[in-house]
Amino acid sequence: MDLPAPYLLLVALLVVGGLGLVLRWSFAGDARKDYGLLKEIAKVPSRTAAAFVEERLSQAGVRATTVPAEDGEGLRILVFPADERAAIAALLDDGTT
Repeated sequence: MDLPAPYLLLVALLVVGGLGLVLRWSFAGDARKDYGLLKEIAKVPSRTAAAFVEERLSQAGVRATTVPAEDGEGLRILVFPADERAAIAALLDDGTT
């Protein structure tokens, strides 16, 4: 089967385009960014609120990371799973005890 050069070029372009579409579809996945083991413990509306939460966690000995929320509104506070309970307790503590 001997095809003329223009047909071979067209077939090659279609194959490459098809592979591109398949790869784009397969890697599109979840739009939510993955931060590995980190767990979200709070979502705050501003940098000021995030700084307050981070300071409160720091006083409790918990390391925290602040990242932008997926919806673009606010910030997420993330901690390691081992620190999750301590972080929640630190944020819920009103300081009266």
